[in-house]
Amino acid sequence: MQDAMQSYEKQAPPPPEEPPDPRRWWVLGVLSLALFVIILNNGLLNVALPSVMRDLHAGIGTTQWIVDGYALVFAACLLTAGTLSDRYGRKRATLLGAALFGAGTLVALAARDAGQLVAARAVMGVAAALVMPGTLSILVNAFPERERARAIAVWGATSALGVAAGPVLGGALVAHFWWGSVFLVNLLPVAVVLVAGAVLLPESAAPVPRPADPVGAGLGSAAMVGLVYGAIHASGEGWTSAPVLGAFGAALLAGGAFAGWERRHPSPMVDFALLRRPAFLGAAAGNMLLFSGMAGTLFVLTQFLQFGLGYTPLRAGLSVAPVAIAVGVGSALSPWAARRTGPRGAVTGGLALSALGILSLAAADAYPGILLSLLLMGIGVGVALAPATDTVLTLVPPERSGNAAALNDTMQELGNAVGVAVVGTVLARESGTHLATGATGDRIEHAASSAFTAAAVIVSVGALLSGLLLPGPRRRSTEGADAAGRTLEGPLSDAAGTGRGTRGDAAA
Repeated sequence: MQDAMQSYEKQAPPPPEEPPDPRRWWVLGVLSLALFVIILNNGLLNVALPSVMRDLHAGIGTTQWIVDGYALVFAACLLTAGTLSDRYGRKRATLLGAALFGAGTLVALAARDAGQLVAARAVMGVAAALVMPGTLSILVNAFPERERARAIAVWGATSALGVAAGPVLGGALVAHFWWGSVFLVNLLPVAVVLVAGAVLLPESAAPVPRPADPVGAGLGSAAMVGLVYGAIHASGEGWTSAPVLGAFGAALLAGGAFAGWERRHPSPMVDFALLRRPAFLGAAAGNMLLFSGMAGTLFVLTQFLQFGLGYTPLRAGLSVAPVAIAVGVGSALSPWAARRTGPRGAVTGGLALSALGILSLAAADAYPGILLSLLLMGIGVGVALAPATDTVLTLVPPERSGNAAALNDTMQELGNAVGVAVVGTVLARESGTHLATGATGDRIEHAASSAFTAAAVIVSVGALLSGLLLPGPRRRSTEGADAAGRTLEGPLSDAAGTGRGTRGDAAA
């Protein structure tokens, strides 16, 4: 009895759990608004492209650069921005990015030729890169683990809704004003983020931040630029032309040099141990290919509706609007699907459904068929996005979330840029025209069908990779109550506390 009493007395009570930040849902609102406006600008110009083509005398290759100038710079700067965010503070980086984004918007409003517009979009891409890693890192630090999956689902839905809402808002503005008016959408959210963020957002930074790596940043950016340059210029010169093959070769060399440099660097921008984790590759590649297919699809669809079916910009934008509702529905279903099937089932199923929706667009020749396709695609996006993002974050401890988020976001934004480049090039090659000079509805319909098929193939590859690499549902027979408290982490939950894991984690 005495031994038992002594044993009992030696057992210290568990430390009380820190109360969560009472402002955390307001913080989520500010972060979601900041994320919404930067993702919105990936597709905000899509509906306005016919007007841009006419006013600036631009062909489809130029418009691809106008769209991709934002996404490409965004992707190229994300890893560096994530490192700077971890070092100097995520709140500071987010607010600085929002201010720079507003400045770039004002330049875009005043643009008078395609070169000025591409430059303004590049400035906005740098700003977006400063904003995006901080949104996810601040979220991870603000929410306790039991609420984090729900918060990430809201964050993920906001990201997908930003992609879907761009054509709607753009179409409404172009219908009543000039094409540059689409940038007016940015000003009010930027002002709200700056004011509310200064008051509400908590500051956080990595305890031991990584130093900047300008050589790695330059090599990584060169690889991305070469890849996108080659894909865009294939529309006019062909995939096997010397300039295009040269661009792809330069991208390959720069990518190899980047990998070699980062492996020898004492504080690399890319955690190659993380890249060796099957679960990370499955989730990040699934995200990248999902956004690649969706961005390419919306780039083509908004032009098909106007050039092929004769829709006005406003009608084209409203016709795309149901995808936003579908994303919301999919996001609501996502936590349930992840609990029942694990990350593998939710992400793979969502990607497969999205691919089916995009593929069905290739056969749709009237709006009822287009509507059904958009609903399928949107629900699939909503179901897949949150568990893929949550899986990435469970692989690292919170203090390394900025770097992991930046790597995931880089792949996602690179997917956006490559999707517009590749799918847009298929559209241009198949139509046999630069579109600015006009094309018959039949030619555009045939070209759009081929482009949608290419986008569906891209997303299908993502579904295949996710199915092979992501973990399945957690077995509850031995875990009992511990497993009942989990949502999306599944067998990756241990990695959240250690930053490490085993291959067995991803093979459950």
